[in-house]
Amino acid sequence: MDFRQTRTQAGFWLEYAGLRAVVGLLGLLGVDRASSFMGFLWRRFARFNPRHARADQHLALAMPELTPDERTAILLDMWENLGRTFAEGLLLPEIVDSPGRIVMGESLAEEIRTIGAGGAVLCSLHQGNWELLAVGSIGLGKPVAGVYRPLKNPLSEAYFRSRREKAYPGGLVAAGTSSVLHLRSLARGGVAIAMMADLPDGTGIVAPFFGHSALLSKLPVTLARRLGLPLVVAHCQRTDGAHFRIDGERIELPHTEDADADVEQATLALHAVFETWIRNAPGQWMWATRKWPKLEFRTPSAE
Repeated sequence: MDFRQTRTQAGFWLEYAGLRAVVGLLGLLGVDRASSFMGFLWRRFARFNPRHARADQHLALAMPELTPDERTAILLDMWENLGRTFAEGLLLPEIVDSPGRIVMGESLAEEIRTIGAGGAVLCSLHQGNWELLAVGSIGLGKPVAGVYRPLKNPLSEAYFRSRREKAYPGGLVAAGTSSVLHLRSLARGGVAIAMMADLPDGTGIVAPFFGHSALLSKLPVTLARRLGLPLVVAHCQRTDGAHFRIDGERIELPHTEDADADVEQATLALHAVFETWIRNAPGQWMWATRKWPKLEFRTPSAE
């Protein structure tokens, strides 16, 4: 092993040790205090991250009716929510053991019950605490498998994955070229496939989002249409501290002879729902994501 590999391994161990220390500290605080503490830190200090300026540009583009002060208030709420979500993600097993924190809307619960023993595609956006969508489905007896991007550090990846598995009784599937076959097998076995659909996707379609051309992921729609599965869109909103409400609805998938047109139509319908949810709770969405990467932004006015 050469020096570079040794340094990389040492870095992995240091990062892993830090992760375990943070989880230990948050565990001592408990879910409520850990969520509040991390939310406070992110609200106070994350504004100095370069991503804050990008998030402000995106918010000004999407909702130009807002004043600078209104944008600032929304972005501080956003950072607090992300800080809380970070802490809650590390304490996911504790939250699974406390189902009273999560309330599921009756319309979404009915959609999941209607699916019954069959598979489904369950997609969401980075709003509130998105990890808890799977937790809410556990109480209805519907196993959920999560699609995720693994960490580069194998030590942290193994530990973090072990912390998440309890929330995903259907399994965790690393995104990649071979994941589609695995997801198909899981869905045919009656598992709901959970995935995020609001991040920019270069393999998706270019279409308006908040009135401006954006990269829209078509993967959930494509997967649901090809496998003949129902497509359910849901979101998890933070209601009070580390308490949440999950709501959602079914997206009807057109089936004509033009599969590409069908996928595009349903993808637009999916993102129209996302836009409504974001407008209703803008402080709980992740505005720093590069949803509109090819646009040139001007610096938001300070007036």
